[in-house]
Amino acid sequence: MEVLKARALTKVYGSTQSGVTYRALDGVDLEVEKGEFVGVMGPSGSGKTTLLNLLSTIDKPTSGSIEINGSDPAGLRPDELALFRRRELGFVFQDFNLLDTLSLQENIMLPLVLERVRKQEMLRRLQEMAELLGITPILTKRTYEVSGGQQQRAAIARAMIHSPAILLADELTGNLDSKSASDVMNALKDLNERQGASILMVTHDPFAASFCKRIVFIKDGRLFSEIRRGQNQQAFFQLILDSLSMLGGRSDDIPTARA
Repeated sequence: MEVLKARALTKVYGSTQSGVTYRALDGVDLEVEKGEFVGVMGPSGSGKTTLLNLLSTIDKPTSGSIEINGSDPAGLRPDELALFRRRELGFVFQDFNLLDTLSLQENIMLPLVLERVRKQEMLRRLQEMAELLGITPILTKRTYEVSGGQQQRAAIARAMIHSPAILLADELTGNLDSKSASDVMNALKDLNERQGASILMVTHDPFAASFCKRIVFIKDGRLFSEIRRGQNQQAFFQLILDSLSMLGGRSDDIPTARA
């Protein structure tokens, strides 16, 4: 079963009247099955961020269609779209986006507060998520009292506590050191394998991408290639590096292996 389906997605920026346009995406087809962990990679300017913005309903395509959990959000009013986004999508960003004035547990429970979930049920889900992500001992701490990796795991818990159809992650290891990045990616892998979470992650980091089950590569706004992981993560990591080198682009678009 597909939780996300995109057909012929095209995004053109600029004005056709002035004749100055830029085609950021050009006819992209993409599907994410329920329980899949998919990565999106490509050189700078390839269209990764544009694709994520369209799939997250933050931006609208020039043409093409998007279906999330069986529904097309294109025709929704702004208030309906906000509700759809809140219930069907989970978001994790590079800079965590946690509120400093709240404890970690208060941050995590925010989506349930907005949905007016009963307190007992909120606490049950909080405990389940915290245990899965290894942050139970720090729930009462504020964001500035914990590490970046712990903040990101709390952000993942907040994104998943309302059981969205799909989790969308944008460079979630970008601000983390190697140890924290490893902890975060292992937590995301556990969510995928133990809870069947459907995840789409945009990343430039081959190490983070090696935790995915499938990688889609984009170049010049079009799908370029696709690879799938076998049993060996190290072999998949090397395959990702080889695939990135085939994409071309500047040398700084292809990160080296983490220590």
